[in-house]
Amino acid sequence: MILDTIENAKLYKDLSKRLAVGFNYLTTTDFSALEMGVYKIEGDNVFAILQTYDTKEEVDCRLESHQKYIDIQYLISGEEFIGVEPLNNQEVTEDLLTEKDVVFYNGQAANIKLSAGSFMVFYPTDVHAPGIKINQSSKVIKVVVKVAID
Repeated sequence: MILDTIENAKLYKDLSKRLAVGFNYLTTTDFSALEMGVYKIEGDNVFAILQTYDTKEEVDCRLESHQKYIDIQYLISGEEFIGVEPLNNQEVTEDLLTEKDVVFYNGQAANIKLSAGSFMVFYPTDVHAPGIKINQSSKVIKVVVKVAID
């Protein structure tokens, strides 16, 4: 897992070609000019999901992981906690890997604050629960760039 601000995105361009493409998209796109939805960057290898939602109670947010894609979750506005824990034999509650590249788990995670202008990168070994409210429910605008594992 990586946590940083978008100003430092260039530091991660050498991790992989596809991550570099994803970070380039995040740093050069005017998201205020886009509708919420899915945007293909490099077909199914790199694509972005622009979304808005209200943060929720921690008990209403599920731990998840992905095996085919790395997530770059960039917060445009608002703030939220994201529960994070290494993948380590958590109890699987729902396995949708084949259909949607996601597995959901029971378990506890440490909450890390994600603020506007910051991003987190989640690898297949990172279990994460986004969308947790901090003090009260609030609206966030987020871009999740899905980067296929090289």
